Amino acid sequence: HTILFFVKLQFIVFLWRRTNRSPILRAAVVGILSIVYSFVYCGGERIESFLEKGGLINEYYTANEHELHPSKTLSPRGLYYANGRWLEEKDAAKNCSDTIRFRGVNLPAKTPSAPSELRNTKNNEHFYTSKRDVSFVGRPFPLDEAPTHFQRISHQWGFNLVRLSTSWEAVMHEGPGVIDRPYLAYLQKLISLAGEHGLYVLIDPHQDVWSRFTGGDGAPYWTLEAAGFNLDRPVLHDAGSAILHQFWNASEFGDMPLMMWTNNYWKLGASTMFTLFFAGDVYAPGIIPETSLPYEERSNETIQMFLQGHYLQFIDAVAEAMKDCPNVIGFGTMNEPSNGFVGVEDIREIHSPVLHGHALSAFDSMRLGSGESLEVPYYDSHFRHRSQHLLNPRQKSVYHSPESDVWQRVGVYEIDDLTDQRTLLRPNHFSFGHGEDFTNTYLLPFYESVKRTVSQHNPKFVTYAEPYFDPTDPYPSAPAELAGRQFGWAPHWYDAITLFLGIYSHWFSFDFEWNVPAIGPNMIDWAFRKNLGQIKHGKEGQQSKDMHIVVGETGVPFTGGKGDYTLSLDRTLRAMEVNDLDFAVWCYEGENDDIGGDMWNGENLSLISGGRGRGLQAAIRPWPHRYNDGLRVVSQRFNPIDVRYRLVVEEKEGISCVDCVATVHIFVPSCHFREPMFTAPGDTVSYDRSAQNLEWEIRGRSAAARYVLQISDTPNS
Repeated sequence: HTILFFVKLQFIVFLWRRTNRSPILRAAVVGILSIVYSFVYCGGERIESFLEKGGLINEYYTANEHELHPSKTLSPRGLYYANGRWLEEKDAAKNCSDTIRFRGVNLPAKTPSAPSELRNTKNNEHFYTSKRDVSFVGRPFPLDEAPTHFQRISHQWGFNLVRLSTSWEAVMHEGPGVIDRPYLAYLQKLISLAGEHGLYVLIDPHQDVWSRFTGGDGAPYWTLEAAGFNLDRPVLHDAGSAILHQFWNASEFGDMPLMMWTNNYWKLGASTMFTLFFAGDVYAPGIIPETSLPYEERSNETIQMFLQGHYLQFIDAVAEAMKDCPNVIGFGTMNEPSNGFVGVEDIREIHSPVLHGHALSAFDSMRLGSGESLEVPYYDSHFRHRSQHLLNPRQKSVYHSPESDVWQRVGVYEIDDLTDQRTLLRPNHFSFGHGEDFTNTYLLPFYESVKRTVSQHNPKFVTYAEPYFDPTDPYPSAPAELAGRQFGWAPHWYDAITLFLGIYSHWFSFDFEWNVPAIGPNMIDWAFRKNLGQIKHGKEGQQSKDMHIVVGETGVPFTGGKGDYTLSLDRTLRAMEVNDLDFAVWCYEGENDDIGGDMWNGENLSLISGGRGRGLQAAIRPWPHRYNDGLRVVSQRFNPIDVRYRLVVEEKEGISCVDCVATVHIFVPSCHFREPMFTAPGDTVSYDRSAQNLEWEIRGRSAAARYVLQISDTPNS
């Protein structure tokens, strides 16, 4: 094995120098060598044994039999945020602080708990008739079930963070400014229960493609009505302006393809709402919200002011309710925001990065929404053309009235009264001005507004900014303006090929930085490490070290063959470990089952299904969750197949106490290490199996020193 790897490495170095002008040739060379190497050292029997063992872990580790170690209980002294790190307040006895690291799961709450028919997006009963009268109390799970779930997540699985979804609709579904107080009371109690089980909470103001009424979740119905859309019936879906799982025509199209919901980001409904929310004053000047008030009683606020103002009111209500919760570390700004039409150079061109579903330009979407029929190509899988479809055959408008069409009103296009012909007047209406880009021009002011809103209730809250999806910049760095100012950075990262195709390949993936295939296991591992390294360090190492980075979402779909998802999840989390990133896996959905999956748009990513764990052999991993602030992690690597873990830490510059003992607390799961063996020369190691916690005491410290801990399992244990 070692000799083969060395020979392969020499070939790569030699050929890399010969092919430095061609990234595609580089990828091909490395990929071919990776395949040859992997065939010689495939480890097939070891992988089969690993997967067989995984079935036992999934079953056993759904029970609650472990204790919570004192090092993972919430400190009465609390945490504070400094220089991009979370620290426990100084212990006077030790005269030092501990760094706290985070690994966790997402708790989704995308659909209402009542009416119960709305829980699964396959159902459309009461969808429009109950748009005001919904409740999210009991989502993600009822309070009486919460201790079981939290104990499993924390005590058994070793996580210490939950990224807890809430939504604008959950808090303000009834109307603008009308707060659902019982829901906020439920949320308070849920967060308190999480704290009792050693779990910190990151509040996630969740949305996907704007709203349930545009095929996702997040914003309440009245935001769309304020923009002129008709929500009395499914006209947005029928006109091709949104794809709603609730109204998907399975008899004509079959089951809704995986990840089809993402296509809504480039359709009229969601694109219009995001454009008005972030940049309505620029691209829809003079447009005011449509409300039930008589015209003369309306305020002069614009549609952008109306939408952002009420969104911040929603954030304010949640922050006020959570201001005294000691385990809440902060708030996200908005989950996966979109630029909408902003920055589209020519709305006659298709600006979706992939051909999936109905391929439409922005102007095609506007024509359909205004009541025109169009025949468009339909792709039932990515880039696979299936047929031509006639959209909006009944020529229904999605607006309350012709005067409600925002883009016609601001002069993007016009409709001839005699011929009903649509004429495009301003194809470049949404292009950027000189020196503009979406992040700096529109997102930065929004980030600042969210920070001001949450900080006024608790100055310790950190605001975790989230980037928008930009196909030209898949691994964005945090804006430098946020560094050192109580901000964090919370991008998402998925193995996109596995996520969108629902198939795990040991041999093939894609490097979206270089836009070349990654062929062979070693090449894929290298590409993933490199891509996540950009999130950690930024382009050319320019990412500020004064911002805490947590990958807010990562995970895999549980749609492959036996064990495929476990190998896929292990590959993803290995890349996280190599870059020493904090992260939260998407997701833990307590109601997931084999039939309905996560019960939202056909997704199926939950680590638990039908009360049984999935992929836990990859998800449950050893990791350092707490250590002396004088140390930093240099590297760590866990191999669940060989059951080996290696952790390297080093002294930071300016060590102040060489005689002090530095303690590292490591979660060491007993499901992997039945009879663990530890190697840490010159140091003291103690293991509490009941709490799955290892204490590594480093003695004889010196400036710039490195310390190594290795853990393996006793053979045949």
